[in-house]
Amino acid sequence: MGSYRIDNGVVDLGAVKLPVPDTVSAEARIFLSSNPWGEMADSAQPVPMWETREATNQAFAMLNHYALSIWPCAVEETTIAGVHCHRVRKADAPAALRSKIMINLHGGGFVIGAGALGEAIPIAAQTGIEVVAVDYRLAPEHPFPAAIDDIVAVYRALLTDHLPADIAIFGTSAGGFLTAMTIMRLKRDNLPLPVCCGVFTAGGDVATLGDTYNYLTLGGFYDHVGAPVDDPISERGVFLRDADRNDPLVAPIKGDLSDFPPTLLVSGTRDAILSASALFHRALRRAGRNAELYVFEAMPHAHWYNFQLPETREAIDIMSNFFTSHLAG
Repeated sequence: MGSYRIDNGVVDLGAVKLPVPDTVSAEARIFLSSNPWGEMADSAQPVPMWETREATNQAFAMLNHYALSIWPCAVEETTIAGVHCHRVRKADAPAALRSKIMINLHGGGFVIGAGALGEAIPIAAQTGIEVVAVDYRLAPEHPFPAAIDDIVAVYRALLTDHLPADIAIFGTSAGGFLTAMTIMRLKRDNLPLPVCCGVFTAGGDVATLGDTYNYLTLGGFYDHVGAPVDDPISERGVFLRDADRNDPLVAPIKGDLSDFPPTLLVSGTRDAILSASALFHRALRRAGRNAELYVFEAMPHAHWYNFQLPETREAIDIMSNFFTSHLAG
């Protein structure tokens, strides 16, 4: 055991290096050796994430193109209830699945990611179920609850020709948090709930991310998830703005989860959001709900965006099988 010191409950690990483990795939070992989602150079000046939209939009477009080369789908831009969306369909989807639909909420820290289809494409292709990817309004221009308003508007529109039992909602990172928030909003508005949902590398309280955030991000192992919520450049901060952090519509984990839909959570041991996922999983289980949590060895935040990893294929299989079991089972 390495040495450590505890001072007033704060654990000081000193200079800690995380070796690349031999418990992951060869491809993952190469991936981890490249410092994925790594910290910026010491001399770099922190830049608010929302100021990187032009560059990240190009990166997301390239990821979409790469995804389509692996999982061919038809992608159509459309507007639903006044909200810009993408419909993603597998060309040869079984007729029995055409009444089913999934809503995808992209990641991007609530401030970037419009048009990102890096999870909508593979899941639509593998399930054969159409995915509507919602380009909800982004902070800081549009703080909470603008994104939720957009998602609920799309959901209401889809309810006009789909049964609730034929709809699922899922998202990664910011999209995962928005998924949980959307469920609570639907409950408040007395709307029927979707048959299931996916909260991927996310949890039930975006303001309080838990222990893994403290030691993986604040502790300096790597910096990807973002600044503390009260930092002026925090994407979570500009999204929440003056929202009540104890409101279940903001922090679902603080509300009544007794009728929450079956939920799949996925994370990794190097994901700063792991604690948030684990906390929400336990809260759902305490409420007697059907909730599954998968944690991938040594995988960082949203590792399934790296399509070359066997761990990515396994994660997408888990997600696809979960949705198929609830929508087509």
